[in-house]
Amino acid sequence: MRIVLHAAALSLLAAITLPAAAQSYTPQAALQKLFAVEGNSPYPSPYAGTLNFSALTSKYDSGHGHGYRNEVKVTDKQRLSAAQTHEHFAARITPTLPAGAKTIVAQYHVEGLDTILKVYVQDTADKQGLDGKAGNGVFDILVRILGTDGKEATTALGTVHSGEGFDLDIVFNAGEALVTARTASGGELKTPLTRIKGDDRQIYFKFGDYLQALDPDTGKHTIEPAKWDQYYRQNHIDSSQISFSHTIFERNGAQP
Repeated sequence: MRIVLHAAALSLLAAITLPAAAQSYTPQAALQKLFAVEGNSPYPSPYAGTLNFSALTSKYDSGHGHGYRNEVKVTDKQRLSAAQTHEHFAARITPTLPAGAKTIVAQYHVEGLDTILKVYVQDTADKQGLDGKAGNGVFDILVRILGTDGKEATTALGTVHSGEGFDLDIVFNAGEALVTARTASGGELKTPLTRIKGDDRQIYFKFGDYLQALDPDTGKHTIEPAKWDQYYRQNHIDSSQISFSHTIFERNGAQP
């Protein structure tokens, strides 16, 4: 029976994982019903499926982050447990970032500070990236998913340059996650279909520009904005913009 259910899940994921550019977009009113904004409003006028985020322009500080952010997140009243969550997100993402920058463009959070899925766009040293070099203007797309063993598994899904778009597709289906990216240079790459570590707490999806920063003296995470500012200056990170076009967010199953 377990094999049959797993096959059915794969079939569902395959059915709804489509190229972002081939779909229409989710209306602004529908997004605003589900998502609250952190920082400046990302919705241009007129809206036609594109949202524009800039952490350095917004300078939103959540009080416990590791850098400024400008994101939208599912509101408290719309959140469900991982087992109840059936969501699909797709967009063409265009990062416009200076060399050396690192940002999270999409993530699933658990209530509190824990994360279970993160999509990074980063030009920093990381041996798990396809490029993996720091400051050369080549941005790795990396996905980290918390598996049932309680460890984060990292998958490299391609590389892009600043101003170059890529298609991102995330399916979260009753505790199983699948992330797909399509780049001009690397084609389509996917994570394994991953069962998330079990947890009864509610989860929520966020996307936007969460521009990472470290303490420039220690190289470790810090919640102090003054340290972030110093880190950005020292690394010549003086601008950031993440554009999401053809943006799709849809839910299935019982709703809150």
